[in-house]
Amino acid sequence: MPAIFNPQFPLRKLSTFFLIGLSLSIGWGIRGNFGHEYGAAFAGSLAAIAVAVLSGRADWRNKVHYFALFGAIGWGFGASMSYMQVIAYTQSGHALSQWYGFVCLFIIGFLWAAIGGIGTALPAAMDRERIVKLFVPLLFVLGARIVLGIIEDPVARWMEAGIHFDQTASRHKNPLYWFDAYYLPAFSALVGIGLYDLWQRRGEKNLRLLPLFLIIGSLAGFLIQLLMKKAGIEESFAASLTYLQGDPSYINPDTGLPAYEATNLLNNWPQWFGDYPQHVGWVAGGILGATVYFFRYGKFKNGASLIVYMATGWLIAFLAFPVLGSKLFTSYGGIRMTPPRSDDWAGILGLFIGAMIWLWKNNLRAVAMAAVVCGTIGGLGFSGVQWIKTMLMSFGNPDILTNKGMLPGSAQFIAITTRWAEWQAQNWHSFLEQTYGFVNGIAIAVAMALLASRIKNENVNSNENKIVLSGRWTRALATLSILFGLTYFNIVKNVEEWSNQLDPAVWKEKIMQPDGTETTIPAQWDLPYLGRLPGLDFLHLSPEGWFTLTWILLVIAMVFIVRKHFRTPVALIPSGDTGKGQLIFLLLLWIMTIANFERALVGWHPARMLTEWVIFVNAILATALILILPSENVSPVPVVEENYKPLLRKRLGIMVASMLIAGTLFTFTNRWIYRYPKYNQLDLKRKNIHTRFGPEADWRAKPNLKNAEHK
Repeated sequence: MPAIFNPQFPLRKLSTFFLIGLSLSIGWGIRGNFGHEYGAAFAGSLAAIAVAVLSGRADWRNKVHYFALFGAIGWGFGASMSYMQVIAYTQSGHALSQWYGFVCLFIIGFLWAAIGGIGTALPAAMDRERIVKLFVPLLFVLGARIVLGIIEDPVARWMEAGIHFDQTASRHKNPLYWFDAYYLPAFSALVGIGLYDLWQRRGEKNLRLLPLFLIIGSLAGFLIQLLMKKAGIEESFAASLTYLQGDPSYINPDTGLPAYEATNLLNNWPQWFGDYPQHVGWVAGGILGATVYFFRYGKFKNGASLIVYMATGWLIAFLAFPVLGSKLFTSYGGIRMTPPRSDDWAGILGLFIGAMIWLWKNNLRAVAMAAVVCGTIGGLGFSGVQWIKTMLMSFGNPDILTNKGMLPGSAQFIAITTRWAEWQAQNWHSFLEQTYGFVNGIAIAVAMALLASRIKNENVNSNENKIVLSGRWTRALATLSILFGLTYFNIVKNVEEWSNQLDPAVWKEKIMQPDGTETTIPAQWDLPYLGRLPGLDFLHLSPEGWFTLTWILLVIAMVFIVRKHFRTPVALIPSGDTGKGQLIFLLLLWIMTIANFERALVGWHPARMLTEWVIFVNAILATALILILPSENVSPVPVVEENYKPLLRKRLGIMVASMLIAGTLFTFTNRWIYRYPKYNQLDLKRKNIHTRFGPEADWRAKPNLKNAEHK
């Protein structure tokens, strides 16, 4: 087996590792500004394109469009996990919370990178025919997700008329709120893939049985709940499955009185369970009936079963850990990673397990191995870079000086803190984001380098593979989705930033509501020419509306260009796969780099140099390298290894050992440097201090309350 660094293999060159790492670092730094799934998807897509272009494999370069799309999907999943509070645990000064924080950062980093690795590796391991067939199920899932986005808020407002809630500080008042988690998207994915299965099996007689299963299930659920109510055991049964998200016995140390009433705490079920308890039985029964039907008759062909395994895994793990399993550990805050924050980590864990089972059953074990390798390095990256950050922040740190006994205000204290003030004031979180992103890039580079010598080459001769022609629409869809779909959902967020930072007289307007209160809404800008005609007062849009309309026009133009290219090649679009990959990479890179800079420009501060200037310089370097490094003439000879079971077992063992050793080492060295005081002397009221355990743990002292803002 060749060494991990070997210039004879394109993906094993140091320069290749550096560019892939740099690509994900750029994306991760930008992700830190835009946030959430779309930001992480950009980083994953950019790195996946770099992998395909630099691979030296003609079959991978030929699938660069798919690398871009599936890399984005894979790396986007992890962004749903809450981690800022976990980072704070590592800096809390409470030993057990610190160790827990470093271990949980490893777990988050592992899951994020492992699923990102699956997304990046799938197009490498799957042949083009399987990839093309997977697109239709994905479109059904996308359609279901779009419908969910349209109906979710109206349904919630209909269920709770008169109660104000939003997507931020009041989101826990939403009747569909459940641990601040993405359970509805997971459920909608199953709905979408169920509809695909029904469409794919259209004509079969057993389709008529679905309504029957739904009716029987709903009726059974209704009758069971009714019988329990008649027997007087409904409330006790519900109580046996319910716990409060907080500690009703917690005493406020400042007042000596209970900090909150038990009735003001949330519980472990959706809000609507308490508002409409009479409907729980038949709804749960209907869902169970549909589940039984699809388990019995569903076929889920063309890769649709992958989505079933992932979405089902998400829901099972979510129910098993924070929802039901926590009932056994209420005195410790439950099986919750960051209470009172989101518990999406549990769903993502289930999604990962479901994906791994599917990969193993569908002879894609090389992808499973890549996932574990990528995840282990990613886990070490997240926890390790946070540890490095705390070490760098130790120089001239006022807390360390105080912990060593130096009096604040003394001449020595002032001299040291003044000398290091600029160092301490840097955007250290951006350092964490960009450096962790680079390590994630190295993780994907290592994983894909291992795959490149284990997966057989696929024939890319389009004359011998009709699927290339029949699946051209999937290439176009993948490319347009990345260049103009993914970028839109990131860049449209800039409009709100401009509105908040620029002249409010231009971007906003105040209106009077029916109750006499004044509220601020986005300004309405008229359509040029026609919108200024006398008597025409409806041809206007909000700033975000104009942005979206302009983007739609751009997408329409691109669709016509692609159609023309399919008939007669457009000269600007390269004919070779390497050139196409380079073009996609550069367009995506600079669209997002410039958008990121203009996002920061309206509220510029020199502290942004660590983020925006570094990202811009790195983008320049990445531009040069993506054009210089690829070679058309080098193609490695794969070494196929059939038995992945011992390899996977070994790498899982390394992962667990790495997590435990790293968590312990990082905690010990951090505490040795920072010299924290005893627990009862820690200043736990500071805004950036969070603890998972102890008398003042967040889940006790800072739970989400029904009548307060979401934490």
